[in-house]
Amino acid sequence: MKKLFLLTLIACFLLSFSSFAQDNALPDNFLFDDSDIIVTAKEDISQPTPDLNTEENISAAVNSAKELLNQRPEKLRQQTFPKLKAHNSSSSFVTSSSDTQDAPFGLRWAADMSDTRNQGVELSVAEMEDYVNCFLADKLPKPIPFFDRIYVCFGEENKLYRILAYSKLIDDDARASKIMHEYETYSDLLKQKYGNFEQDFTPAVITKTTKNANGQDETVTENAPIGNPEFLSQLESGDAVLFSTYHNDDVAAALSIGVDGDKKSYIVIDYKNLQILKRQEADVLDAL
Repeated sequence: MKKLFLLTLIACFLLSFSSFAQDNALPDNFLFDDSDIIVTAKEDISQPTPDLNTEENISAAVNSAKELLNQRPEKLRQQTFPKLKAHNSSSSFVTSSSDTQDAPFGLRWAADMSDTRNQGVELSVAEMEDYVNCFLADKLPKPIPFFDRIYVCFGEENKLYRILAYSKLIDDDARASKIMHEYETYSDLLKQKYGNFEQDFTPAVITKTTKNANGQDETVTENAPIGNPEFLSQLESGDAVLFSTYHNDDVAAALSIGVDGDKKSYIVIDYKNLQILKRQEADVLDAL
């Protein structure tokens, strides 16, 4: 009798489970369809090798170089002057100077360290984050007195491709009017030489208390213009950012304003050789 009861109970359970499975069946698309993954993989590896000589790709390379140049100037402002190390006169790099071109301060783009020293330039090793083979350069062929620290970077290929010029520090007023004068002067010169001028200004946001239509106090926010009564402090804190870019087919330059912890202002010009960067990018693409 007990066995018959157990068999009846098991049969009822099996019927109930079968009905539940039908009513709650998993959808057909529950399992992963790996065909999509396979198609995607095929599409990724079947792309044709890009033609680096097309105008579109050359333009893309220039834009890529410009993006490297157009870093937010907070990095320039926060960057401390590199600590100098003992000068090492020996160099294992050897490159030809036949493809060098005129660069700022009488330097030569694509020149190697040895060629640059042969111009009479003194190179003192300097550490700069994210850049290789950088030096503080003294005794330049064409110095500009207003710029007292010039850094040059040769990169891993030992070709001068970047020049970073820091101006002298200025005891400025609260409106940063002195450095703004220098900024506008050098901006005009860079526009004449390189063209394609673009200015980027991020204003500081300030709050003011005003009277509304009902005569009640009301707090409003507004953008502080260039040269406002607190502009120097805004530049120092990074609440305000002002920089400009310029470029031709060969060279791009960025001009920015910095303020140190002693509220002394200065300008920085960051030059990069676009042709060298394009060739480096092309070499990488060719090797991939």
